[in-house]
Order: sequence, then structure tokens, then C-alpha cells
Amino acid sequence: MPALTLQDLLDRAGIDDAINAYSHALDQREWRFLEKGFTKDAQITLLDRDQVLDLDGLVELLSGNDATRLGGQHLLGNTWYEIDGDTAHTVTETYWTTLQTSEEADRYLLIRGTAMYVDDLVRTEDGWRIARRALALKSVTRDLVPVREDDLENIRHTLTKDSWYKS
Repeated sequence: MPALTLQDLLDRAGIDDAINAYSHALDQREWRFLEKGFTKDAQITLLDRDQVLDLDGLVELLSGNDATRLGGQHLLGNTWYEIDGDTAHTVTETYWTTLQTSEEADRYLLIRGTAMYVDDLVRTEDGWRIARRALALKSVTRDLVPVREDDLENIRHTLTKDSWYKS
């Protein structure tokens, strides 16, 4: 493998910003961040559901559990980059967890999963953006768990902040 150039490293950083924008948009419900990660006409394919969504459809789907959602986190792991001029293909491993209320008293639904984000990106005037994403689900578990009252209070306190971002 040839040595990476400064431009290679800058491209990787810009691509990482686009990929990270999705996690921040989803985890903090800051949907405006999607435009920092995706092209306006992006297509997102959920392979496990055989479903293709645009950005509006994605927000609608992901907002579906807002009434019961206490929090979530999408952690990005290793990314493989194939960059060719103004286009790129990446594969990123991800792990996520979501905590939701349940119908059982004193029990909360903890969902954990792993997946791959398989992205085709383009360089735009505003930086790298994802034009196509395929979400390949690898594992998912759902458990009803107890949560201590003081932990629950701290989690809910975190949710009272309008935004953690300055811009």
C-alpha cells in the first residue's frame, strides 16, 4: 500500500465528518446535521427491511420511537476507505444502544445492535457528503432491564438541554 498523502488524510477527515454527522443527528435528534452528512437527494437502503428512504423518510422512521426514547448512542468503529478523486466508497462498523420506556413498571427496553454503514460519497462544494448508504444489520438484542431511579433522573436531566452544539 502506498504512503498516504496529505490530501488522502484531509479526504479521510472530511469523510469521517460526513459519517459522524449521522450519529450526532440521530443521537441528539439534531436533524439539521443530516445536511452536513448527506446530499439532498441521498438514498438510504435498510437491507434488513428491503426499504429505500430519502432523508425525510429517514427522519420520519427514526423519530418513530421519540415518545418512548430516553437516549441512544451510535458509536462508529473502524472505517475502510476507497477514495477515487471526487468519489469515495467506505465501509464503517457501528455499535448502537438505545434505552426506551416499556409497558412494564420499573423495566426499560435496552436495545443493542451492530451494523455496517456501506457508503458512497461525493465531494461537493460544502465537503464530502453521502449520496448512498446501505445499512447492513449484523446483530440486535432487546432486553428489559431495571434502571436505578437516580440514574433515570440523571438521564432525564440530560434530555432537558435544547442543544449541546454551538452552531
